Amino acid sequence: MTKTVTSTLTLSGRKFSKKELIGIQQTIKTFPNLSLTELAQTICEHLSWTTAQSRNKHNACLDALEKLEKLGLVELPSKRPQKKRESKKVVWTEQSQAKPDIDSSLAELGSITLKVVTDKAEVTLWNEYVDRHHYLSYKHPIGAALKYFIMSDHPQPQVLGCLLFSASVWHLADRDQWIEWDKKDREKRLNLVINNNRFLIFPWINVPNLASKALALVTKQIRNDWQTAHGYRPVLIETFVDDSQYLGTCYQAV
Repeated sequence: MTKTVTSTLTLSGRKFSKKELIGIQQTIKTFPNLSLTELAQTICEHLSWTTAQSRNKHNACLDALEKLEKLGLVELPSKRPQKKRESKKVVWTEQSQAKPDIDSSLAELGSITLKVVTDKAEVTLWNEYVDRHHYLSYKHPIGAALKYFIMSDHPQPQVLGCLLFSASVWHLADRDQWIEWDKKDREKRLNLVINNNRFLIFPWINVPNLASKALALVTKQIRNDWQTAHGYRPVLIETFVDDSQYLGTCYQAV
């Protein structure tokens, strides 16, 4: 027996009216044979609950439904067993092999630029480079993401490294304290924070200040690039530095 809706609720960053909550209850009763995934997609469509690119906010809806169930306002269908998907292995090819060492000054490389990685061939190569040369290898990002190649144009166009930005972590005490937001604010605005979770300068590239140069460039252009790719502009970038591996000085220099 589900409880009666008596007030509005804010869940997963969205405020639901009493009418909308009652509608969710009715949808669940009307379609008892839908899987949880199908139910979330249906509710997103009914509520026009979408991203800036008109994609259903499926994961946010699932989270909201689980919270409604804990409150006793809905009874969700049992989760159906799913076959475990094996991650597709990244195949290393000659394209990502180590190149001859480049020891030079930043100025000798000419113009340093960032290229957004979009087409299939570039994405495959980006994944390959990171899987092969980053100490954490490649893992498929969750949620909205943006990949870059770090490029130079002298003595010829060449790729120097890779950057990846994706969704931020849900809860981070130091960050949340620094922003001074509460749980409701975080739920509503967390998408405006993005995470730099892969940063790779190829091991054969020995160029002082290249890392900080790449980071300085990306902080200037990523808001526009993210707007183009995902329909909104982030306002904050976070990252984690493994201090057993790195000092993080390139981030401090930006």
